[in-house]
Amino acid sequence: MPCLYPTTAITALRTLVPSAKWAQQGFLRHSTRPRVASTLLKRTDASTSPKKSIEIPTTYTPAQTSRAARKAVVLALQSPIGGVQDALYIVNSLHQPILKQNPQAAHLPNVSKYSGITFNRTINPRLASHTLVHTLIRRNRAGHAADLAVSMMECGMRVRGRTLNIVMGNLENGAKAGAKNVKATPPPTFSPYPQSLGDLAGLAQHPTSRLAVQIFTVARRTGQGNTSGLFGTLLAICLINTEIVLACFVFAMTVKEFYHPPPCPEGDTSSSTWNTKKYGPRSLVFLPSWSNLIDLTTPMKNYFERVATLTTTSPRFDQDTLNANLQALAILANLLDLRQLHLPTISSLLALLYSTPRVDSTVWVLDGHGNSREVIAYAYFHDVLVRLIESPPGIRGNYKKSTRAQTPPLGLKPANTLLHYALRHCHSPTLGNKVLVHLTQARKLTPDATTYNILLRSGTLLRDDDLASLAVTAMTNQKENQSQASNRSKPNHIRKKDDDKTADPDLKPALQALSRSESKEARYIASLIETVHSFNVWAPNRNRLVNLRTCLYSLTTHIMHMCSTGRPHLAKVITFALFPVLGLRGEERTTHHTAAVVRAAYYGPVTFTVLLNALIKARLFSEARALYYLASAAEERSWVSPEPWTLGTEVYTLMLELCAGESTDAAHLERNAKSQADRIEATEMRAKALRMALRQYKKMKKLRYTASNAMRESGNGKNWHKLTFPRPDERLATALIKVLVLHFKYVDPAHLPVPDIKHRHRQPHLHTQSKISMASVSRTFEQTRRQLVERGVLAEGWTEALQFIACGIVKAEMDVPPALRHLFLGRYEAAARTQGRGVPLRVVPWAYPAERSSDAWHPWVVPSLRTRGLVTRRVTRAETKRKRIYRLRMMRRTQRKC
Repeated sequence: MPCLYPTTAITALRTLVPSAKWAQQGFLRHSTRPRVASTLLKRTDASTSPKKSIEIPTTYTPAQTSRAARKAVVLALQSPIGGVQDALYIVNSLHQPILKQNPQAAHLPNVSKYSGITFNRTINPRLASHTLVHTLIRRNRAGHAADLAVSMMECGMRVRGRTLNIVMGNLENGAKAGAKNVKATPPPTFSPYPQSLGDLAGLAQHPTSRLAVQIFTVARRTGQGNTSGLFGTLLAICLINTEIVLACFVFAMTVKEFYHPPPCPEGDTSSSTWNTKKYGPRSLVFLPSWSNLIDLTTPMKNYFERVATLTTTSPRFDQDTLNANLQALAILANLLDLRQLHLPTISSLLALLYSTPRVDSTVWVLDGHGNSREVIAYAYFHDVLVRLIESPPGIRGNYKKSTRAQTPPLGLKPANTLLHYALRHCHSPTLGNKVLVHLTQARKLTPDATTYNILLRSGTLLRDDDLASLAVTAMTNQKENQSQASNRSKPNHIRKKDDDKTADPDLKPALQALSRSESKEARYIASLIETVHSFNVWAPNRNRLVNLRTCLYSLTTHIMHMCSTGRPHLAKVITFALFPVLGLRGEERTTHHTAAVVRAAYYGPVTFTVLLNALIKARLFSEARALYYLASAAEERSWVSPEPWTLGTEVYTLMLELCAGESTDAAHLERNAKSQADRIEATEMRAKALRMALRQYKKMKKLRYTASNAMRESGNGKNWHKLTFPRPDERLATALIKVLVLHFKYVDPAHLPVPDIKHRHRQPHLHTQSKISMASVSRTFEQTRRQLVERGVLAEGWTEALQFIACGIVKAEMDVPPALRHLFLGRYEAAARTQGRGVPLRVVPWAYPAERSSDAWHPWVVPSLRTRGLVTRRVTRAETKRKRIYRLRMMRRTQRKC
C-alpha cells in the first residue's frame, strides 16, 4: 500500500489546516526559525524516489502548517493498518528541506520510496515529532520512541524534559518486565575505563540499556533540560538489566567529565577547556548525588550478603556475577583512591570495601598516571582503605579553594567506619590511633557514642583490656558530666527530688539497684535503660528511633563486654530492668504483657540475642526461657509494623545450647538422685529439652511460611523484602547434634526415639563429649559398609529426627560430622559422604592468614570458619602434652648447665 502514504497525508493537511486567525490570537509560542529533527527511519537513495513530488500551497503560515501536520499525524495514527507509516511519512516530509541543507542529518531510513511533501519553506517539525513520540509510547513501542527522541536531539531539536522522562520511564518498565532470571556478566567488549560517556553505549549488552545511555549522552551533549532526573533513571535501568558495571561506569565518567572535561578536537583554539559545541553547555553538567551512590552500593551489598553462605563449588554460585560486582566496586574504589569522589558521606562505600570475600578475582583500575592495570580485587580494596587512613583527604592544601576534583575531608561517620576497619579487620591499634588523631586534632571533631562503642567492642574481641577500659571510662564520664550539667540547670526543689531515687514510686527494683550502684558502668547502663523506657511507642518518629537504636547498641556492647570479662550474671538485673514485665506474676503480668510486647517489637533482634547469650552463659535457664518467649511474641508483633524483623540463627543456636545445659543439669540430678522420683524428674527434663530442641529447629525451617501468612493477613506484604530469614550454619548444626546425640542416651525410646550410637565407638565417660579417634570412626564406617554390601544390614541408631537434621545440613552445603556418617549408608548417601568444599565466601578480617590453619579433628562437630576475634584455635591435648614435655626438658638442661 505505498500509495496510501501521500494520499492520506495530503488529505489530512488540506482538511485540517487552521485559519489564519490562530496565529493572530497568540497560539504561536515558539519561534518559526527552522529546527532540524530526524525521524525513526532513514531516507532511501534519490534514485529510488519518484522525480515528481507533492507540493503544499504557500497560503498558510509555518505555524498553521505545523499544527495541521500535527493533526494529520493524529488522524493517520487512527488507522490500524499503515497508520504509523503514514505518520512517519508526514514527519519526514517536514524534515525534507533541512535534510537537503544538512545531508549528515539524513542518517535514518524512510518508510516509503516516494519523496516527501514539498512545503516550499521550512516548517518546525517539533510539534508533530512530539506527537509521534508519545503515540509510539502509548502503543508499547518504547524502543522506537527512544530512537526517535535520540534522533530529534541529535539534529538540534529541543525535546521537552517531560517527554524524555516518559521515554526513559517506559524503557525502565520494559526492563522490569524482562528482568527475570538474568545474571550479571561483564560486557564482552569490556574496556578498562572508556575515554568519555559517548563510548559507554558500546559496552551495553541489553538494548534497553544501550538506548538509555544514548538518550542521556545525547541529552547532555545537546543541552537538554532535566539531565539529573534522566541520570537516576539510567542507573535504575542498568541495575534492572543487571549491568552494574555499566552503571558504575556512567557514575564514574560523569564525575570525571565534570572536573576533567574531554580534550577539545584538533584545531580548536578556544581558551576554555570545555568544548561547548561537542559536549553541551557547561552549566548543564551536574555531579551525581549521595542517593545515586546508595543506589549503586545497595545491590552490591545485598549480593555479598547472599554469597556469604556459599562456597566457590556451590551450585548457586556464579563466578561471572561475582566478577561483575567486584569490577563495579573497583570502579567506585578507584574514584576514591584517586581522590576524585566528591561526596562527603561515603560510609556505605567504605563498609562495602571491607565486606568482600577473599577470592583471587582480578579487576581493572587506573593508576595516578591514567594507565590501566589489572590487580587482585581483594588486595586492592584493602590497600585503598589503608591508604585512606595513612593519607586522609583534605590535609594538603585548602579544600574549599580547590578547583579540581578532590574528596572532601572525612566526617564523623566515615571516620567511625575507618576506625571499625582498623581495629576489627586489621587488628591494628596503630591505624586506629591515626584515625582518632585525625578525627580529634586535624578535623576538630568530638567522638560520639558510636566511636566509643567501636572502641569497646574491638577491645573486647581483641582482648585488649586497656582499650576497653578507656572506652568505658570515656563513656561513663561523658554521661555523668552531661547529667551534672542538666542537674545544675534545674531548680533546687526539683534537684532534691531527682536525687532521692527512693521517692519515685515508678522506679522498678532492678533499675533502682543499677541506679544506686557504686559502679559508674552500672549507673551508665541504668541511664541507657531509662532513655530506652522514655521512648514513646505510640508516637514514633525517625529521630526517636535513631536515638533508641543508639542506646540499645551501647547497652548490648556493654553486656557483651561483661560476658567476656566474667560477669554474665549481671545480665539478669539488666534483663529485669529493661523488661519489667518478666518480674511480674499472675494477672498483673497478663495485663502488662501486650504493652511490653509492643514496646519490645521496636528493640530488634540484637538486643534479645545478646541478653540470651549472657543469661545462658550464667546458666540462668528459666530467665532465658522467659526472655525467649517474649522475643518470639515481639517478633510476631513486628510483622504487622513498617519495620519487620526476625530472630537470627544465633538465637536458635543459643536455645539449643540452653537445651544442652538443661540436659547436663538433668544428668547431675540423676547421678545424685536420692529416690526414684529424682530419676523420673531427670528423665522428664531431658525429654522436655529434646522436644524443645526439635521444635526450635522445625520453627526455624517454617519461619518463612509463617511470616508470609501473617504479613499477608495483616496487609503488610509490601514490607516482605525487609525480612532476613535465618539459615542453618555450622554452629547450629553442631549444637543440634550435641543435643540429640551426646545428651540423650538414657531417654526412653518408647516416648522419644533418639540415636544410641556412642557405644559403637567408645563408652562415654562422665563428661559430655567423649574423645573418639579418627581410626575408630573410619573402622566403624568400613564395617557398616561391609555389612550393608554383604548382608544388607543397616546401621543401628538411625531416627527420623536425625534424618531430618541431616537433610538440612546437606541442603545448607555442609558436611555431616564423621561419627554420624555411617548411619546414613543405604538411607541417605549424600549425608554419608564428604561434600566437595570450595573456598568459603564469608567475610573474614584482613589480618587473618590467607591459608586456613588445620583445626583439631572432632567426630561430633561440623567444621566452621572463624570470622571475628583473634586468630586463635583450640590446642589439643596432644599438643599440650608435647609442650609440657618440651618445657620440662628445657628446664632439666638448664639445671644441668648450672
